[in-house]
Amino acid sequence: MLRKFMYVLVCQLAVSVAVGACSSAESTQPRSDEKAAQASETTIARAEPEEAMGPPSDVVSQLIQRALRADGGVSEQTLLRQLGTPQRVETRPIANQYVRGQVDTVRTLIYRGIEALVYDVTSEAKSFLIRLSLSSSRYATPEGLRVGLAEKQVIDKIGPPTRRNSANGELIYQETETPATSLVVRIEDDRVVQIDWEFSFT
Repeated sequence: MLRKFMYVLVCQLAVSVAVGACSSAESTQPRSDEKAAQASETTIARAEPEEAMGPPSDVVSQLIQRALRADGGVSEQTLLRQLGTPQRVETRPIANQYVRGQVDTVRTLIYRGIEALVYDVTSEAKSFLIRLSLSSSRYATPEGLRVGLAEKQVIDKIGPPTRRNSANGELIYQETETPATSLVVRIEDDRVVQIDWEFSFT
């Protein structure tokens, strides 16, 4: 763009001498700049790291199935190995409900379209997946649920919910076994905006 501006300026200064040459060269210049800009945009798009797109959908599907089979018994190391390095990690302390005075840590691994909450037990050096959230239509559940579906489509696929949380627009599917696993589908304007699996452990 700078080269085009300088060229036009020179043409204007020399218009009395070479009007024809300047107008001819100037008429072809925008096309050259446009091609250069398009090439630059293509290069930038190709250079975008794959991690920015989020983990591959098949990997996420496998992880969901693994977490469901293990009732959330998936370690942070397993999550990192399968999902890769997160975009960011948020941590917060939390009081252990079973050991008085013990403070554990909840760590949230944040990816594009995915969040994994991990509970770190301080005294045992163990970690457990306590919630896995999907917020991108790129990912589907084993039942075929994904962000963007209508509420009726959700019910057609997996049936009516165990209960509803109308205040938050949630359809809650909860198992009766212990430890219980809950599937929470959040609806806004009749469309799924988030899908959560919540795992409990003792």
